[in-house]
Amino acid sequence: MRTMQPCLTIGSYTWAQDRLPYDEFTLRLDALHAAIDRNHWPAVLVYGDVREHAALAYLSNFIPRVRWGMVLLPRSGDARLLCAMSTRDLPAMRTLTWIADVRSGMGPEWEKGFDPWFEPFKSERAVELGTIGFEIMAPVLHQSVLHSLGDRFVLRRANDGVTVPPQRKRPRELTMMRASCKLLQSAAQALTDSWHHNGSPETAALDAERLARSLGAQDVRTLISLDGGRTLVPFQGLFEKKAGPLVGYLAVKVMGYWADMFITLDEGNSLALRKTEAALDALIAAARPGAWAGDLYAKAIEALTPLPLHPVLSASVGHSIGLSLNQQPELRAGDKSELAEDGVYTLQTGVADVQAGNAVLSVIVRCTAKGAEVLVRSPQHR
Repeated sequence: MRTMQPCLTIGSYTWAQDRLPYDEFTLRLDALHAAIDRNHWPAVLVYGDVREHAALAYLSNFIPRVRWGMVLLPRSGDARLLCAMSTRDLPAMRTLTWIADVRSGMGPEWEKGFDPWFEPFKSERAVELGTIGFEIMAPVLHQSVLHSLGDRFVLRRANDGVTVPPQRKRPRELTMMRASCKLLQSAAQALTDSWHHNGSPETAALDAERLARSLGAQDVRTLISLDGGRTLVPFQGLFEKKAGPLVGYLAVKVMGYWADMFITLDEGNSLALRKTEAALDALIAAARPGAWAGDLYAKAIEALTPLPLHPVLSASVGHSIGLSLNQQPELRAGDKSELAEDGVYTLQTGVADVQAGNAVLSVIVRCTAKGAEVLVRSPQHR
């Protein structure tokens, strides 16, 4: 779901070593090392920024508070992390990652931190290096990287040979996802209670965000409908009372892991809401390891027929979720991507129709061999 990106990232960011100890990252690096060995690369460079940092966070636990971060991961030897922070901020940045060598990548510090690290890999011929996340790198920074490497090194996309982060969540990741879903459930209840109390969609969204922040959420995103569920918009500051139904979207990030939810509060139990509930049940029943993304989409559309899918979902009925709010695969028509065992997915469906009404609901599930385990679901109206 596309939401407003905060200008200033607040919230408590640290390396929670009791939840994600050092050995967790050793295990996460195994798949990357296998890709390095297959391609005979001496190292991989992993980039992330304040907006999108799933791969960077998965491998290093580092989440940029501003600008960007880049980790230099050798097949053997010590890793180095460069971040777009001044040297005075480095002590704080070192608390966010298992990597001991953290340096500034700003201004004159760039050449000190970046160039010398590659000296051991020099050869008479150009050496290939793997990259992850470089497709989202700003052109100016990308040119700085190429300038520093010169013709000594050639960059190759590692994304094509290894998926970082993978669909399948590790056991400790599942623990983190459960914590995110638990906090999301509390925030959704706060939104519901506020709406029933004051009838103002924006006040309800702010009350939900306030509670989520107080419970330790690192980031909170909200969208709310001011036109009965036809469209969703970010905060407008109007605080007007609106007649139902209330349709909104709420996402929280806890210890780096996202959970999100669509909420529809409709005391009239409209046809749109009933159809949406039925489609969500169909998605839950179909979500299991090996299921095709396109098949889930087809089952949701069948349950909604003859009503149309809500346009706010952008022709998708869900996707993977975790260190990024929107991870692959997307559950779209004809997509043959397979759901993974222990994958965590947000399943979303909804209707927008002049006669039947408007509704959007969602559920976050963990795929298991026995079926879908529901981690958190939109409030039900049965």
